[in-house]
Amino acid sequence: MVTESAAVSFVGGACSGLVCTVLFQPLDFIKTQLQANRSSSKVQHLFSSRAQLYRGLVERAWWIGLRPSLAKTIPGVACYFVTLSQIKKMCGTNLGPVSVVVMGALSRTITVVVVQPLTLIKTRYESGRFGYKSIHGAVQAIVAEEKLHGLYRGLGATIVRDAPFSGIYLAFYSHLKLHTFAGSDSVASTTLSGLVAGSLASLITHPADVIKTRIQIDNTTQRGSLRHIVPKIYQEGGVSGFYSGFAPRLVRRTLVSATAWLVYEEVKKKSHLFQSRTTAY
Repeated sequence: MVTESAAVSFVGGACSGLVCTVLFQPLDFIKTQLQANRSSSKVQHLFSSRAQLYRGLVERAWWIGLRPSLAKTIPGVACYFVTLSQIKKMCGTNLGPVSVVVMGALSRTITVVVVQPLTLIKTRYESGRFGYKSIHGAVQAIVAEEKLHGLYRGLGATIVRDAPFSGIYLAFYSHLKLHTFAGSDSVASTTLSGLVAGSLASLITHPADVIKTRIQIDNTTQRGSLRHIVPKIYQEGGVSGFYSGFAPRLVRRTLVSATAWLVYEEVKKKSHLFQSRTTAY
């Protein structure tokens, strides 16, 4: 894999974030509704009939939270790929599986810290429990009620979810690309590697996603603590409660990861091709 510049990584990541957010926001909306224990109302209503299904699509009900998702995902994915590319430059490319996991987890951790306030706002938009009218209004409301640190509610749970996911995903993805597809950069090899890696990483890290969502939509300090949320989830649904919304997240996260890497790799290839032609002239 050719070492890319920070600029190429940023453009590729931004393009990935834009494409993935617009395509897969409905799945994120449904997942958040299920994890917020609203399956008996809004989610069932959306699926109650074919007419309701089409109405939800036409009225853009499934794209609730799209603006904060775009504001979070585009810079977030760009930040991740830039960070990952720079760590690769420092560490080299011939790394073992453990080193690849650490590299992916570290890149994601840095990204999570940068975009966490927007992650919080996006989750609350999708839950339907907050009357935010804009991103700026949401920031003002959160700071007024929960102080500045309220913007980072659920940071620990988000890192626990996203850092292992990215580390595990990158390890599986790199292994599949190198060994199963012999280092091929074709669309098929990139897509299949991304789908398999995303499925495995989603299965392992989903409980942390449920905990993160419940913490972020409960804005009371005591009830929104990790010590309160984990036993409550178990009491409500047992072990299966930690896999609420797993199906839409599995579909979304797997497709998003595969699409993100596919778009990123294709933008990177086109960039190198453009640079080569420019140099030739």
